[in-house]
Amino acid sequence: MGSAPVMLGDGVRLFDHPGGTNVRLERLSLGEVPHATNLWLRVVR
Repeated sequence: MGSAPVMLGDGVRLFDHPGGTNVRLERLSLGEVPHATNLWLRVVR
C-alpha cells in the first residue's frame, strides 16, 4: 500500500505546478507515530 500527501481545508495547492511556484512554508509541528509522520505547516505571506 502506498501513501499520498493530503491537504485538508482551504489552502495553497502545492502540487499544481511542480518545480514552478515557490511557496514559503513555516513548520508549526511535527508528530511521528509508527508508519506515519504528520506535519502541520502554514503559508508565510
